[in-house]
Amino acid sequence: MSSVEQHSIEEARQQIRALVDEIEQLSRSDLTEADFFRGLLDRVLEAMGAVAGLVWLIGEQGRVEPICHAGVQSTGISEDPDSQAVHGKLVQTLMQSPGGMLVAPRAILSAADGEQHAGNPTDLLVVAATIDRAPTRTGLIEVFHHPNQPDVEQGYLKFLQQVSLVAGGYLERRQMVSLDAQQTALVQVDRFSRAVHESLDPVHTAFVLANEARRIIGCDRVSVLVMRRRKMRLEAVSGQESIERRASAVQAIEALVRVVTKAGDPLWHPDTSRELPPQIEEELEHYIDESHATALAILPLDKPRPTPVVKSGGVDAVAVAKAEAAPNVAPEPVGALVAEWFSASTFEGGKRPRVELVAEHGRVALANALTHTGLPLFGVLNFLGKSRVLTNARNLPRTVLAATALVGVVAALALVPAELRLEGKGTLEPVHRRDVFADIEGVVDTLEPGLEHGAEVKAGQLLATLRNTDLEVALTDILGRKASSEEQLVSTRRGLLEDNKISADEKTRMAGRAAQLQREIESLEQQRKLYEAKKRDLEVRSPIDGVIVTWQVRDRLVLRPVEKGQVLMSVADKTGPWELEVRMPDDRLGHINRAVVESDKAGRELEVDYILATDPGTRHRGTVKEIHEQAEVRGEEGNTVLVRITIDPSRHDKEELGAGATVTSRISCGKRALGYVWFHDVLSFIQSQVLFRLW
Repeated sequence: MSSVEQHSIEEARQQIRALVDEIEQLSRSDLTEADFFRGLLDRVLEAMGAVAGLVWLIGEQGRVEPICHAGVQSTGISEDPDSQAVHGKLVQTLMQSPGGMLVAPRAILSAADGEQHAGNPTDLLVVAATIDRAPTRTGLIEVFHHPNQPDVEQGYLKFLQQVSLVAGGYLERRQMVSLDAQQTALVQVDRFSRAVHESLDPVHTAFVLANEARRIIGCDRVSVLVMRRRKMRLEAVSGQESIERRASAVQAIEALVRVVTKAGDPLWHPDTSRELPPQIEEELEHYIDESHATALAILPLDKPRPTPVVKSGGVDAVAVAKAEAAPNVAPEPVGALVAEWFSASTFEGGKRPRVELVAEHGRVALANALTHTGLPLFGVLNFLGKSRVLTNARNLPRTVLAATALVGVVAALALVPAELRLEGKGTLEPVHRRDVFADIEGVVDTLEPGLEHGAEVKAGQLLATLRNTDLEVALTDILGRKASSEEQLVSTRRGLLEDNKISADEKTRMAGRAAQLQREIESLEQQRKLYEAKKRDLEVRSPIDGVIVTWQVRDRLVLRPVEKGQVLMSVADKTGPWELEVRMPDDRLGHINRAVVESDKAGRELEVDYILATDPGTRHRGTVKEIHEQAEVRGEEGNTVLVRITIDPSRHDKEELGAGATVTSRISCGKRALGYVWFHDVLSFIQSQVLFRLW
């Protein structure tokens, strides 16, 4: 071999070593996998003078997928589905090879019966080297090259194997960096979880959550709001020991979180994929003007749902079904987490998952703290648990005396009988009262003179007159058609009687025409009578004797269009009997029904005492007449049952008997223990909300 050839070979080796060193330096950079392998493939193709190349990696699902490629169109594989299938089998075979392989053009590696064969479907040489990340196979570098001499092709393979070793080292370093980052994140999350669950004080929990969450999320500021008395209240801000509640920024963030929590969905700003409601958008702009935040995340912290109970024999099926079932009502919020950035404007880099992770821990910690501090007599129990003053020898007699007095009070509450009276709100109403309806649609044309609130009316008295233009037009049309038919009938009959020159056929036709006109006239007459009866419905009359109890009846009705069946006014007979309509909460109906049964057995009526809002100093009595069978939702009072109570109107002054006057009544439900009479609402709450859930 000449010295010139040796020099050329040595120069080529130096170039290969330099290229390998360059790829080695590239592997030690912070490039992503896609960028690294793109740079590696470009350098390999340039050094080898190859036609095309691909880098394959094994994905999370165990599938071999290309991460980058170059010049594949020149191979012809992408144009033929059969060639793609054969090449895919080849890649699977090469992934299982010991380290690398050369596949000649159009070569077939394997062909099992009934299966697709693996081979090289191109006219190019395939040079492949596997990428190993000890101890597992992670990928493959595949290069398409023009065929050459065997020793040159072996050189291609050795070079590609060296490059694959560098690629394997890059993947190992990325794995180590990822594991270190995961370990660091796990340590931070573990410390955060321990800190946020240490205390059962809501304010202390919010303070720890705000400061520790800022480190986990990596944002500029974290604020925590806690639900207090059904209102969101800012309790902690990261880096601040106290909060100035009169500050405009504090009021702005509380107003913003209030509308976001009411909507029930997290708020990520900016978010071009979601259009905000006007209420949230307005409050958001106001708060951003105050805080100057460029990115903002608000996550309502809902009360966590129960988790399945693990028993010795497995998971409790009832608990699992209860946990997985859709809630009947919207989850109750316990607080809100607000994360802010003052320089970033996107949520890339894992910011969103970190915020959601912190929010998940925060809602559990806040819910536990609020549940703990919301227990009955928590302040007293907490004081007794922390104080030993009552058990000192000096104070022991006083403690015993206080305990004895407490036992006496409890005994009195349990043994002393008292009358159980259940209170309900209602109104005073006359028994005979009727609503006046419109029997036909129209416009209120006139009201009778003197018709106003408090005016006395008689049964059948005309109250108002409606105007219906369509009815008048139809009646006029009927009358016109009837008059025209009558004229035609008279003319036809006159022709039959006077003209003796007409033929028999013409007389028959004219007689039939006269009969037809007679039937039309009869039909039109019937229609006229019906329209006349309908016209009488335009007159609105009083159904009973009484007085008008509708306020400002003229201002409400004159020239107003009304529909059929619409209530125009109400008439009440104040001279007849009166009654109370009491709306009793349905959770008290059981006591009342039992009292009614006992009264019927004793042959007496169930008594009720009541007071009027117009005369609260005077107590009156009545008796239960009727209890409605169906409970209904009535405004802010919730689910109530209507109870009708008979009273004696002669015991009231005339001025007191005002329809709709507010009444407070108490229904006597028999003797019960004094403690039950005073605290029956609390006992019912405990039985339904606490004991029932424990059964």
